[in-house]
Amino acid sequence: MTLAASVRSLALAAVVAVVATALAPAHAQSPATSATSRSAPTPAAPAATGMIEGRVFDAARGEFLPRAHLTIEGTTLEAFTDESGQYRFTGVPARAVRVKAFFTGLLPQTITVNVTPGLTATQDITLSASATAPAKTRAGDEAIKLAEFVVGTSKEMDGAAIAINEQRFARNMINVVAADEFGTVVDGTPGEVMKFLPGITMDYSAGEARTVSMNGVPSANVPITVGGFDLASAAGNGTSRVTNLDQFSVNSISRIEVHHSPTPESPGSALAGSVNMVPRSAFERSRPSYSYSGFLMMKDGDRHFNKTAGPLDEPMRKVTPGYNFSAVVPLTKRFGFTLSGNYADQYSYEDIVTSTWRGNGQATNVGAAATNGLPFTTPDKPYLSDFVVRDSTRDNRTASMAFTADFKATPNDTLSASFQYTFIGVKHNNRTLSFFVNRVLPGDWGPTYTRGAPALAANPTVGFGEIRVQGAAQDWYGTTDATSLVWRHNGPLWKADVGAGYSGAGLHIRDVDKGWFGNSQARRTGVVVSFDDIFYLRPNKITVTDGAGAPIDPYDLNNYALANADDHPRESYDDKRSINGSLRRDFRLREIPVSVKFGGEVKSLSRDLRGQTVPYNFYGADKAATTTPVTGDDAAGRVLDVPFSQRVGSYGFPKIQWIDNNKFYDLYKTNPEYFQPYTATASDPLTARNFADANQNSIYRNAVGLSKFARETISSAYLRLDAAFFNRRLQFVGGLRGEQTNVRGEGPLTDPTRNFLRDSAGNIVPLRNAAGVILLNNQGKAQPTLIEPATFAVTGGTLN
Repeated sequence: MTLAASVRSLALAAVVAVVATALAPAHAQSPATSATSRSAPTPAAPAATGMIEGRVFDAARGEFLPRAHLTIEGTTLEAFTDESGQYRFTGVPARAVRVKAFFTGLLPQTITVNVTPGLTATQDITLSASATAPAKTRAGDEAIKLAEFVVGTSKEMDGAAIAINEQRFARNMINVVAADEFGTVVDGTPGEVMKFLPGITMDYSAGEARTVSMNGVPSANVPITVGGFDLASAAGNGTSRVTNLDQFSVNSISRIEVHHSPTPESPGSALAGSVNMVPRSAFERSRPSYSYSGFLMMKDGDRHFNKTAGPLDEPMRKVTPGYNFSAVVPLTKRFGFTLSGNYADQYSYEDIVTSTWRGNGQATNVGAAATNGLPFTTPDKPYLSDFVVRDSTRDNRTASMAFTADFKATPNDTLSASFQYTFIGVKHNNRTLSFFVNRVLPGDWGPTYTRGAPALAANPTVGFGEIRVQGAAQDWYGTTDATSLVWRHNGPLWKADVGAGYSGAGLHIRDVDKGWFGNSQARRTGVVVSFDDIFYLRPNKITVTDGAGAPIDPYDLNNYALANADDHPRESYDDKRSINGSLRRDFRLREIPVSVKFGGEVKSLSRDLRGQTVPYNFYGADKAATTTPVTGDDAAGRVLDVPFSQRVGSYGFPKIQWIDNNKFYDLYKTNPEYFQPYTATASDPLTARNFADANQNSIYRNAVGLSKFARETISSAYLRLDAAFFNRRLQFVGGLRGEQTNVRGEGPLTDPTRNFLRDSAGNIVPLRNAAGVILLNNQGKAQPTLIEPATFAVTGGTLN
């Protein structure tokens, strides 16, 4: 059953940004975005001008500098280096000129270059952090004047300098951070670097920085790209646009750019900004560079070198090794490649307690004077009704590999290919112990206590409270890849780029086919639960008794009855394809530097979700489920997780006995008749059949509800205009953007009329009684004849 929808929209955005800078040093004037000269040869006197080109190199780092700022003294000419450190001036007066180069954190350099009319002069420039000229000697009482002193440098400082320089000369509000600025990121996720940037809020799940929120805007409206192309994400997002970062490695990128202000290039979904991760480039360095690091990972609360219990049935080491490596190899001036990878195996845990207070965000279910349920109260007099303690453990294994290749086909044309691949595997078990009061008498609560209501006189052995032990075990693994191919032209007049990108992600969640139930539950009902000595974290005293007042140990699994389990496999796929291109021309309009850029993009985004939940309700050998009292047939102690139950509980709790999901599933394999649906018997064939039919109907409807597909096709075009005034101290960025989105979706379709019996002409067949009379409903309309009955008939009633 499918439901298709097509949504078309046309967005026209006019974006105007004013950036005013007042940089005192002459070498730091006029921010701009061009990677080459801002001026073309003037048509009036082409023979009186020439060109200057070259590369800017950092001697200390051994790499070429992107976004280095260059000016020619006595003119308004300005240039910026591209990703490979290349720069170019056009329209340079044919004479000896002084070229000044500047990069944040390095000393500026001024070099004289002789320009010949109609020719190109080549001049490479090397910057450093220390002055090369000696200090002047002292003459008489002349004060000693030291040469300029610069503090240098470390890997982290180098990364910071690159980021600051990028931000300094950007025309929009942008934060840039080098991927290695904070040293080795052992868990490998970009979120651990991104979280330090202004305006960024990382949403955490199980201790991992997974999704990005910017300036209060939800993560679904923060596009994440790699090299300008959308990054696929398949980790638990439904059909939304959310991008998770736990399936991508920071080791494969050079830097992270966070754009806070919109420009015509910005997609319509970027409500507050966007994030772009820039792949490594072989032209970043002048000579090969290799690095490797190894490390041990551990949580400070579990530093066992030997194998201990958890996350699942097999003991594992909690101190684990990892490594990463990278190689930047410029083979020639025209070709080079990079290769990087990492591996990490990290054990983590979460100790959580959750308190539910009625009257303070949680609803009550009866009036103030009622004597059953949870009575009404005011926010100034809340009471604790539910309490949960959780022991969650997981093991994360990640591995990644990235490869990029850069080829300079001509002095003005570069072809860049990039590929990133990441694998993640997680073994996870989320164990919880829950206490539910369920019934409180008026006046039996206060800020430090809640007294569960006693059993009624009519049934003095059964209380109203409940305790539960649950286990949620799963093995999920996924892969993400991102591939792109980009051609860039950096000519003296026109700048152009065309690129295509693909990113795919898949996520697979498994349990039963790995040998355990996904979710399991043991219950004990009919008890009285009370909380005493409550403080902000937990009740210091929790009392559980049966209806007659006999104490019950909530930490002993034998006091619980096996209730149910399930198998819930999931499949999630995400594919993103895009093609984009742009063309830019820089010129001068009455000595005013002006840039015109237009471009467009077509991209297709699709997400496909599949899954089902198969319930297994435990009935035992007697085929009679019960949760109070607990008999030997239903007692949960038979599936005790012996190793994990030896752990001392968190937050002051004693040892808690937990369910072993592997043993629970082994019990099903050995005795499937203990579970619903069970095998029909000669004495009771009808009930067994109806149980089976109802169960299959539930499974089918659940699978349909989890089956969803969505595809977006987004086409966009933009025009951008840039102008600079007052020696580029006042700059304007504006333009227009048009964007159209076509959406096709498929999901569950609930149509009760599909169950109506129809004749050959398609007309609904009315329901008749034994006499042939058409039966009418309450509105006087004919009732339809159903292909299958709405309920399953059972002697003495119905089974829904």
